[in-house]
Amino acid sequence: MFLVIDKRFGATNLVFTWQDPRKDGFAGPVEEGVTIDYDMEAVHRWPDGAERPEACVGRAPDNPKHYKVFKYARDLKAAGHTPAAGKARVFGSWSDYLRMFPRVDQPLEDWFESLDEIDKIARRRREAQASDPAPSGSNREELARWVARHHMLADSGIREVWYLPKGSAPDEIRLLEVSERIDRNGNRAEPIDFGLEVNGRQLKLLVADVNGQQVERMKTDPSLLPAGWEITGSQVWGRKG
Repeated sequence: MFLVIDKRFGATNLVFTWQDPRKDGFAGPVEEGVTIDYDMEAVHRWPDGAERPEACVGRAPDNPKHYKVFKYARDLKAAGHTPAAGKARVFGSWSDYLRMFPRVDQPLEDWFESLDEIDKIARRRREAQASDPAPSGSNREELARWVARHHMLADSGIREVWYLPKGSAPDEIRLLEVSERIDRNGNRAEPIDFGLEVNGRQLKLLVADVNGQQVERMKTDPSLLPAGWEITGSQVWGRKG
């Protein structure tokens, strides 16, 4: 793999790609031959009552080219890794990264054109992929995970789905779907009730579309969440790199 340290908008992204970024025209420093251990589900899982995941990146003490994403800084320290400043982003290529995190000077029309192409690829994948039946049991978390997986498959713009079970009714699934295509900076996110019937069971499927900035604000200001929703105890499902 290849690693590019991309600093923009006051943040640092550690961009890991399978293809050489220089083939996509990147002219900056590139670290070759790196590897990364990133179990997104384990890192971002946030059970009720637990601390909020920190998703810290570290370098292995015996191999400076091997990186690992830890759930908490204390886990990184206990493993003897050296902290690496920034947030891990894993993509197939540098151009894939730019589609989701465009440059300031990239024309907006070009970005939307790239996103349209991603949508076409996603549609072809859906057509070719075998059916994914709903879980046969009544476990609400499994149903929520299944819905999240299908929504990310259907919409390539969704990069994360947050499942917020705390305080919800037994027949209710609450999801925050995070997409940088959402240009909404209002006050409170408003969910839409899609309704869901699985194996004869009727459920309320409440989905609120938000962008990354909104989610970050919600972590410290719960009033931005839909009325009655709580981010504590949530689970986060993202796309595997």
